Amino acid sequence: MLTRVHHVGLVVRRLEDGLAFWQDVLGLHGRSEIELLEPIGADGGVAKFLERRGEGLHHVCFETPDVAAELAAARAKGLPLIDEAPRQGLAGMICFLHPKGTRGVLVELATPPPGEHPPPAASTGPLAGLALEEVTARSRDAASAADLFAGQLGLAREACGAEAGLAAAAVSAGGVRLRFVSADPRSAGAEAAELRAAAEEGEGLAALVLAVRDLPGAAAALAALDPARAAGAVRLRAERCHGVPLTLRPRSPGPA
Repeated sequence: MLTRVHHVGLVVRRLEDGLAFWQDVLGLHGRSEIELLEPIGADGGVAKFLERRGEGLHHVCFETPDVAAELAAARAKGLPLIDEAPRQGLAGMICFLHPKGTRGVLVELATPPPGEHPPPAASTGPLAGLALEEVTARSRDAASAADLFAGQLGLAREACGAEAGLAAAAVSAGGVRLRFVSADPRSAGAEAAELRAAAEEGEGLAALVLAVRDLPGAAAALAALDPARAAGAVRLRAERCHGVPLTLRPRSPGPA
């Protein structure tokens, strides 16, 4: 059973620069973590990713109490694997599924060590309560991508809306949504055409949505990043966020 999104992995050119943004500017703590990856050699997978795509979203990691059992289940269902057996990683005992079997999304499964420390307390001030709410992935067919993650990985289906000209479907784990978006086949609009072209070049992780208690305050605190306001949200361009398009939305009342 996959219990929650443990972290989202991001590739950056320099860890110091990544930390300066994700930790010092945003102070992102809460339900899930952001894992920053800097290549240490020219031949590794992270270095090749950086050379091919630049900085940006790399993988999503789901926590499970038994990574070996999840890996065996994935193998039995015919999902292509990167790791044939669990191995030690930053998140504990881990394994990776090949993105060619998960609609372009590189999936890590992890069983953290006993007594893993909880994330540190959330930031204070206008960015208080900032937390990961959604991981967005572009797809050629949003509905079938969500069906795959629900049927093959056992994630819960979740209702979601879609912007004009687009189609969307979602699954969730531990309060974080994995939302797939695709072009509405009935639409000839610019938004649909742009997403259709991007998905043909490659499906996969595309953006993050963060929830915050004080949206106007957050927008003011991030003014230096030239945020754009639209429909009850604040958006930050990818080039301002190490290759990751960010959307901030008001956080629903409730526990942190």
